[in-house]
Amino acid sequence: MNFSYKSKLVVGFFIIVSVIGIYELSVYEIKKLPLTYELISEHEGEDRILESIGGELSDTFLIRETLRQYVVDVNNDILEIKATIVGIDPTTNSVVFNNEQTFFVDRNTRKHTQSDEYFAFPPNVQKQNYEFFHPMIFTSATFVFEKTNKIDDLEVYDFSCKYTGTDVSSAFPQFPSKKILSDGKCMVSVEPVTGIVVTFSKEWDDYFVDDGVRGSQVELGGKHTTDYSESILVNGAKSAKSLYYFFDVVLPILITVIGIIVLLVAILFEKTKNQTRLIIQAQNDLIKKEKLSTIGELTSRISHDLRNPLGLIKLTVDSIESRINKKLDPKLDEYIPILNDAIYRINHQINQVLGFVKTIPLDLKLVSLLQILHESITNANVPKNIKVTLPKHDFSLMASKIQLEAAFGNLLSNSVDAIGKNGGSIVIRAKSEKNNLIIEFEDSGEGIPKENMEKIFEPLFTTKQQGTGLGLASVKSIIEAHGGMITVTSPPTIFTITLPENPKYNISQKDL
Repeated sequence: MNFSYKSKLVVGFFIIVSVIGIYELSVYEIKKLPLTYELISEHEGEDRILESIGGELSDTFLIRETLRQYVVDVNNDILEIKATIVGIDPTTNSVVFNNEQTFFVDRNTRKHTQSDEYFAFPPNVQKQNYEFFHPMIFTSATFVFEKTNKIDDLEVYDFSCKYTGTDVSSAFPQFPSKKILSDGKCMVSVEPVTGIVVTFSKEWDDYFVDDGVRGSQVELGGKHTTDYSESILVNGAKSAKSLYYFFDVVLPILITVIGIIVLLVAILFEKTKNQTRLIIQAQNDLIKKEKLSTIGELTSRISHDLRNPLGLIKLTVDSIESRINKKLDPKLDEYIPILNDAIYRINHQINQVLGFVKTIPLDLKLVSLLQILHESITNANVPKNIKVTLPKHDFSLMASKIQLEAAFGNLLSNSVDAIGKNGGSIVIRAKSEKNNLIIEFEDSGEGIPKENMEKIFEPLFTTKQQGTGLGLASVKSIIEAHGGMITVTSPPTIFTITLPENPKYNISQKDL
């Protein structure tokens, strides 16, 4: 299948747009929470805890906590994430804090499905406040933007939060019948491009509540991300930030550059192809013109030499036909028409060749279309078994009567040949439209083969055994010399001629 130049550009542009679309979907998918999301972070600090009801807080001891978040189920874009926090006294290796929660998170927005609060920071973090329900806080809290900071050459945004009266009773199974609330504050540092939290610190104050009144203190302490976890998180954020930069900046530039190069190559290739075709066409036209020039010179000489004896033959045949007693030889009734037809055909072919190669200046006069058509029908020797229908109305136009008669005569002769011996019809229509005269010649012949449609106006192209291949080329030259144009459609075969009614401003001043 052949595509036009414009179609190729459209297809190329569509391919580039499709590639960009697929790229954007891929980037969007990369920036979602992964289906295998998992986070492990270690924290360390100091803590004091109530060992028994009615007792005192313990001495300060070191505490090490591990936060682990991981996906346990996936439902489309909803992730079921389990978060566990286990606090251990490293000196005794005993568990002092244990909490487990389950969250349902939209991996597109990174928000909880049951609320409009964030589970994790989204990519492209802004310098604004965010509403969170964070696994390390156990309650809703507003994360307030504080400042821009740097950790190991990585730019981060610092956010703070505060909370009061958060129920943490489930974290203290050793006091099963008591209600325990917590007040606290936190600080997080987040890499803004990826939304990855690289440091977290928190201070808390847990206490009993009896009948709405604050009672004894249960726990008092604070913690922060360990240096080891911070190093891992910072390096992970740097790698993710580089990946985001590649997909957000580098890859789009590469796709754009490649797309432009592809389009330019396509354009240059098409232009080169067109230029090559034009050069070949120009070379072929030059060769054809040289051949036609030689043919023209030779034809003029041969035609001149043929016309004199042909004229003598014609006169002799006419004389014989008028004087001889036909009863002496009945076969003369058969021979005389054959001779006349042969003389007509030789004369017609000589006229076609001369009409094409001979330079004749335009002699513009106001002429009648119907008169020209009548003369053309007579000159074309249209058989009686072919019905010719003329336009209902006459039109006047500025034209060369002799040359239009020759052009129309050629079209009529072609129609006669196309219809054949069995007879048929030729319909000629005419109308005036926008200062132009539109003339159509339609015949009832079988039509022009599709493969010949683009060649019929070329000089020397013919499908007739006795044709010169110059008839339609001559017609085209005559029409174009009048500032008009000729086109053809088939089947049925319709030659459409457009002529300016007053061509003095349209005519090219070239001769035929």
